[in-house]
Amino acid sequence: MGVILTDEWMKKDFNRPVQMMERLKSTFNNTLDANMIYHHLLKHGMYSPNKKTKLTWEHLKENNAWEKTQSLFTSYKKLWGGPDVPIYIFPLMSSGMWNKMVETKSGLAFKDKLFLFYDKGIAEKEMEAILIHEYHHVCRLHHLKKDQKEFTLLDTMIMEGLAERTVGKYLGAKYLAKWTKLYQEDKLREFWSKHLQEKHTIKRTDPLHDVLLLGMKGYPHMLGYCSGYYLVRNSEKLSVKKSFIIQSEEFLSKKN
Repeated sequence: MGVILTDEWMKKDFNRPVQMMERLKSTFNNTLDANMIYHHLLKHGMYSPNKKTKLTWEHLKENNAWEKTQSLFTSYKKLWGGPDVPIYIFPLMSSGMWNKMVETKSGLAFKDKLFLFYDKGIAEKEMEAILIHEYHHVCRLHHLKKDQKEFTLLDTMIMEGLAERTVGKYLGAKYLAKWTKLYQEDKLREFWSKHLQEKHTIKRTDPLHDVLLLGMKGYPHMLGYCSGYYLVRNSEKLSVKKSFIIQSEEFLSKKN
């Protein structure tokens, strides 16, 4: 598997992304229609067709984004002994429509596949950073014997924190996501006590889960992401392979 040639899909259907999603229905066990798949991906950074995103697609082709990503995936799959999954690459949605802290990349991981969204300015190291982050999710989901519907807010926070900690381990602080630097540690301790201590056990299906994870409706921006990184970042002795299997609750006992 590895990188799927979605650049070929876009030659035909760039302006018809819902039509393009018909190719993905079987990967979702035919439980979602093409429109549902597209709108789910949109929420995570998938492009809408316009002049800007078409330029992004052309730039990614010129810069061999598909080939570079395949090479990176081959390396990390071997290094981690991870599962062989399909990787779907698409342009990132236009700047200003996406994250208020403009990133050049985004992604979405499942146990059996992953999606990567690149902006036209993405450097190869940034491709590596998002691949590490999202493929870490794939590996952790693969090893954890837990239905994703049973995931708690803490599980999601730790998932995000461990993935970004792994980016730092391989590439250094320069390539960490911007949200890792939003708050000082004392502020994160305050946020934990005020917003998360009594709510970290809520299930992924609870509407409050995403509100707290992303910091919406008046909560601090990227609250759950930042707090997850805060909980795991000082676990220096934790190997990457151990980070695929360690239980989320173990980090609560280590919390400063």
